[in-house]
Formats: sequence, C-alpha cells, structure tokens
Amino acid sequence: MEAMPTASFALDHGAHITSWSADAAAWFGYATDEVLGRDGRLLFEEAGADALSAASAAAAAGEHYHRVVPVRLADGTPVHALLTCTPLLQSDGRTGLMCQVADLAASYRSEVQTAFMDALVRRSPFGLGILDDDLRYVLVNDALAEFNGIPAAEHVGRRVGEMVHAADAGEYEKHLRKVLETGEPLENVLITGRTRRRRDADRAWSTTFFRLTSSEGRPLGLGGLIVEVTPNQVSLLDAAAVRQRLSLVSQASSKVGTTLSMGETARELTDFVVPDFADAAAVEIRTNLPDGGKLPPADEPVTTIRLAGRSVEEDPAARLMFTGPGTEHIHPVGSPSHESMCTGRPWHRKELDVPPTGRAAVSEREAAGREFGENGPGSLIVVPLVARGGHCLGLVKFGRSAERHPLDEDDLRVAEELAARTALSLDNARMYDEERRIAVGLQRKMLPGERDIPRRPGLEIAYSYWSTTRSANVGGDWFDVIPLSGHRVALVVGDMTGHDIHAAAGMGQMRTAMHTLAKLDLEPVDLLARLEEVVETSPAASMQLATCVYAVFNTVTRECSIANAGHPPPVLCHRDGTTEMVPVPSGVPLGVGLSGSEVTVHDLVLPEESTLVLYTDGLVERRDQDIDDGIDALRSALSASVNPPVPAVTPNGGPPARPFRSPFSRAASPVRTRPSLQALCDSIVAELAHPAGEDDLAVLMARAPATPGHRSARWHVRPEGESASVARMLVRDTLREWGLEEMQDTTELLMSELVTNAVRHARSDIEIQMAKGGTLVVEVADDDERLPHRTPVTEDGEWGRGLTLVGELAQQWGARSISSGKVVWFELPLPADENDTPSPTPEPRPAPGRRGFPAGA
Repeated sequence: MEAMPTASFALDHGAHITSWSADAAAWFGYATDEVLGRDGRLLFEEAGADALSAASAAAAAGEHYHRVVPVRLADGTPVHALLTCTPLLQSDGRTGLMCQVADLAASYRSEVQTAFMDALVRRSPFGLGILDDDLRYVLVNDALAEFNGIPAAEHVGRRVGEMVHAADAGEYEKHLRKVLETGEPLENVLITGRTRRRRDADRAWSTTFFRLTSSEGRPLGLGGLIVEVTPNQVSLLDAAAVRQRLSLVSQASSKVGTTLSMGETARELTDFVVPDFADAAAVEIRTNLPDGGKLPPADEPVTTIRLAGRSVEEDPAARLMFTGPGTEHIHPVGSPSHESMCTGRPWHRKELDVPPTGRAAVSEREAAGREFGENGPGSLIVVPLVARGGHCLGLVKFGRSAERHPLDEDDLRVAEELAARTALSLDNARMYDEERRIAVGLQRKMLPGERDIPRRPGLEIAYSYWSTTRSANVGGDWFDVIPLSGHRVALVVGDMTGHDIHAAAGMGQMRTAMHTLAKLDLEPVDLLARLEEVVETSPAASMQLATCVYAVFNTVTRECSIANAGHPPPVLCHRDGTTEMVPVPSGVPLGVGLSGSEVTVHDLVLPEESTLVLYTDGLVERRDQDIDDGIDALRSALSASVNPPVPAVTPNGGPPARPFRSPFSRAASPVRTRPSLQALCDSIVAELAHPAGEDDLAVLMARAPATPGHRSARWHVRPEGESASVARMLVRDTLREWGLEEMQDTTELLMSELVTNAVRHARSDIEIQMAKGGTLVVEVADDDERLPHRTPVTEDGEWGRGLTLVGELAQQWGARSISSGKVVWFELPLPADENDTPSPTPEPRPAPGRRGFPAGA
C-alpha cells in the first residue's frame, strides 16, 4: 500500500508562516527561507484563503478544522488538498495554527487500500498468513484457520510444521527459509498432509510465499497465500499415500533391527511408526518362546511381556494400552491378540466403534472391548510376529485415534511387512542371545578354575579375567599355569582372534593342546612351533589366529625363559615399584606360518619379591589410544600400587593435616601397605579396564617371594671316568651343608648313575644342578640330543640297570630336550622334618563383578 504524501507548517495568530517542514518544502516547492514570515494565504487559492480565516476562528474557539481546500504550489499549479488545522498556543499567549495538508487523491487511495486489504484478509476464501523472520505465524486470516481446523489466535507463535502434519514438512520449512534469505518467492508449490485437528484424510494445498521487507530493505518475514486444492488432487493424494507407504517400508530396513537386542529392536519399531504411521504401537513377546514351529494353543490364554510401547494419545487410559515396557499381559481366549497369535494371521478393524451386526460381530466387539476398553483406538491392527519355521514370537499392535483416517487395507499390508521384518530381527536377536549363552558357558568351562592352578613353594599366583559388558560376544582370551617337571611351572597368557562361540571353542582347543605339549617338557620355542602346527591343521571355523606368551619359571632358582608369539610384552615389577618391559621379541601370531627359527627365547632371573605380569591386549589397547601408551599406563599403575607414597609428617612430629578429598574420589587411607598379589591384580584391572571396552582381558601375575629354605647348587664336570666320583663328593658335601645327610646315599647313587650315562655320550662339559624346594631335584645335562629310555634288564646283562634303579628309587624321574642337548632328572621327597615350607594359601576370590566373570572365574 503506497504512502500518502503530506506537508506540515505552522502559522501565528496573524496567519504568518513561523515553521516550515522539509515535507512542506518538497510538497509545495518553496524553500524555507522563501516562506518564513510571509502571509500563509500565498499557499492557497482565494477559496482556500477564506478557509484559512475560518480555521483561525475555530482555533480561537479551541476547535480543530478539517476541510478540502484549493491550494497553489510554487509553480502555480492548483491542487485540491485535505487541510487539517489544530490550535497552537504561542509563547505570547495567543493562538496560532498547526497545519497539515495532504493530497486528496493520495489520501483517498490510502483509505481505499486500507479498506481493501482489511476485506481481503478477513473475507478472502484463500488462506493468507504472515510469518516472522523465525518462520512463526504472526497473522492468519479466517480462511487459513478454517483450512487447518485451528483458531487463528492459536497459530500465532507456531511454525508451519506444527500446524500441518506432512511427511515433508521439514523440507518445506527449508524452502521457506531460503525465500527469507534470498528474496526469491516460492510459487505454486503443492504440499500434502493432514492438519493437527483434521487427521481424518490427506489434503492438498497450493502455496505461494514471498519475502516482506522494511523501507530500508531489511527482511521482516514472509507473506503467504494458501489455496486448498484437495478436490482436484484426489489421484495425486492417492499417489502421495502410496509413496509414503513405500517410503515407510523402505526406511524400516535401516531403522529397525540395527542391533542384536530384542528390547532395542522393539523400541526402534515403535519409535519409527509413531506418529507417522500410527498414533500408538506396542511390541510384545511370548513368555514361553517355542523351541519348534508351533503356534500357541487356541484353547489356552497366551501370556506376553511388553518389550516396547509408544503413544501420542493425550488420554492416560488410552496411553496405558500401548505403553509400560516390561509389563506382563494375559490375552484370554477370543481376544484379538489371542486370535492373531494362535492363527498366525493379522487382526484388523477399521472402526472399533461401528455398531456390529449379527451375533458373531457382537462377540467380536465384546472381545475387543475387553482388551482395549472404551478408550481404545479408533482403528486397530494386531499382527503376529512369525519367525523362521512358522513359530510365533509374539505380536505387534498398531492403533489410530478416531480423529484420523482409519487404518485401511493398504495400511494392513504395510503393517504386515513391518511385522515380518521385526520378527526376523527379533528372531536373530533371540538366537544370538542363545549362542552367547552357550559361548559364555563354554568359556567358563574352558578357563581354569581355582583348583586348576598349581600352588608351589617359591611362587605366588594371582589372576583376573573380565568379560566386557559392551560387546554382545565373548572373547578368546585365556591364561594358564601348568606344572612341569622339577620345580618348574609354565605361565601362559593368550588371545584368540574373534568374539564368538568359535573364539571360545578355539581357546579351549588351544589350552588343551598347550597342556599336552607342556607335558612333553619342550623348550618354549619348540612348544610354540608345535602349537603353530596345531593352529594350522585345525578347522578354520574353530581355530583362528592367536597370540601367546609362554614362560617357564623355576621356583627355586627363579630362572625364567620366555617366548612370545605376537603378544604384548610382559612387564616386570620390582619390589621397590620400578618397572621394565621384558625385552622378549614379539614374534608373529600363531596361524600365519610360524616356525621355530622365527621365535627366540629370552632368559632372565627374577629378582626376589619381583612380580612378572602377563596380560592380553584388552588391558592396554583402546580405539583412541596407542598400545604403547596403554603399557605405560600399566607400568605407572603397578608402580603406584606396589610402592604407595609415604604419608607426610608435620614439623612437630604430629600427624599431617587431613587432605581435602572430593566426595566422588575413591576412599583410601593415607597410610597404605604393600598389597597382596591378588589385591594388586584386582586393583590394576579395576583401574585400567575401560567401562566401554569392546574386548575381554586376562591378567596373570607371578611373584617370586623370599624363600629362606630354598637352596640350589650347580657344577660342571668333564666327560671323564672320574667325574662320577667327583660328582658324588660335591653332592655329599652340599647335602651335609643343607642338613640333608640322611639323603646322601640315595642321592649319590642315583646321581652317579646319571653322570655315568652322560660321560658315555657327552662330548663337552656335563652340568649338574641340585635344588631343594618342596622336594630335592637333581638334573644332569649334556650335549647329546638322544633321550635315554629304560630297556629290559636281563640276569646277565651289563646295560640298562642304571635307569631301572633310578625309576625304582626316585619319586619321579624323566628327561627333556633342550637347545644344547638334553636334561635327565630325578626327584626325591624331603625328610618329614625338612618339608616344612608351606605352599602359598590361595587368597579368597572376589565376588562376581558387574563387568563379567569374577577374577579367576
């Protein structure tokens, strides 16, 4: 609407011009200095001059003056204008005039335009609306309010998408914002959907929006013209409905069943269909899922558990019919849900409140009323969740209120498709849960228990195994402690690739194979080479790649030999808390063509009271963290736990001031002692195990405690005839020094037989080692690789009597291959008064934690 030009000026009581505005200068064509002080009558024709006199008289009486008069512009052009005069009190107390003139034609046009716009907005059959710069309604006319079925006042402050329920409302608002930003109008764009209060059927509108700007060009908002074209767009609306249904089914494949969780799958479905497809939806699963392909018996009620439910209904009773996850529902015989599950067919009613006809219809309506009550949905679809083999898992319900277009036959087909996809996802989740249950049980059986861990004097063992809660699968991590000959034990930690039942089964096979090979007393390098053959020849389904650390530890001499097949390196923690990584070469994982030459062994002697830590990568590896950083964190945690800080002492010798501790920090006494090995193991796992980790973890700790009763001695003799007598003398003196004189005869005899046999075959020095731990063990090593074996002894034979004698008198004896030849050994029990070194008492295992197995489960 165009602006009406006006001019303002002031006259004193004598009609002289005392004030002249810029509008007046532009309107009349006179500059200010041309008219100030002059008689105001020069601005008017003769009739206008008379009107000016009348205006002065009216002002003297305190009245306003309003009349159309002829005026003369500076160029002499006569113009009819609307003159408005109001009294103006001067400084001397007299009354002047404040005058305003407006072009009569422009004034008329302005008034007509105002009336026209008012009539257009109020009485137009087309919808008109104004949006602000945030795309919220500022003004709507009655026609638009009628289209939407919502009073005009309720539009103010709301967005277009809040008034119209359209599938592409969000995209439509993007186009409107583009109009606001660019100024390019949106013309004759068709939008289809349903209004919030008229949800019975789809409608179509032709919309045009344009930008509104201020006089300075600043965007103020949008003006819109909306015309309903529903009668002319029936086929278009039908096509739009088909597209919407197809889009719904297409999107379901990516929106529903994204996880292997039954509860999450049910929630995904209800969130997906409400409110676009239905006003309410619920997914229920049978409490006794069948093992075979049978449907529920038709003559018994069916009990279900609601996995998920959602409703947009405002009435609490109506919402309750579709919400309440975890609630139990008993569906009586004859109810819609019972009928659907027992027949395997959907139950569909477009209008539950339509008066029934016939006795069967009455019974049907009564059954629906008993299940859904008076506040039930206007239309309802119940679809059974039929999975593989035709067995029914449960049901899904879709409901629409009576205000919306009822669920029709096309909607039924969509509901069946959605239910079929959901049933498949739920069945996958169910079978996955069952597989995980079996895998967890298998894993528990395969891992060593408390009674499987050997307890030896001179060795403390602690272990923890945690199964992650984030991953739905089980891992193939394992640990083991295997008793070997003499005073030796094997310490093992390994990890199978994968997180499924095959990983658990492969882990079990690996443990079995390792136990079998360990009984052969193989060197660590040879054992891993044999284990590689086991992995390569096993079925691919049950054995994948594996990493492993294998360490052989002598509990008397504290000698340790370690071999590694692609596993994180062990960490050695000293008594004072300092740590170091054991520099054993990592090698390559088992299953990629490992040969014995590719693995090297690292030998070391564990310092007294030191702790060897073996672990799997789940303890030190994260997606967002380098494994080296994880190992550094492990070393820091070990140092802090093994060597706790000494509490401070105040200058006066009193206790230190109690430091501030956050209420969220872990409570701890300021005075700490060195923890037990199991406490250390548990604390390290609790500190480093990531709550959101995706991998299991195993930790095995071995500590070499101080053992005053343990003794060992080692000698080398030449492969000569007198070496046996020299060895007997060395053994005799040593046993006397150890207080074991009563064992001299037997020990000298058996050792002499082994040395004599070694002298016969050795080419270089013979090594003799005698160690006292829980038993007395004597080992004789030479460079001959052939292992001795007992042969039948004849009455007049000269050979074979030595090993027979050893076998009869020793508690145990045996031979094993080493890299430099062989070792033949025998073991004798200590006298009763000497065998007083107790085995370490197993520490109580902690209760199961929330992350999985208890430590050592």
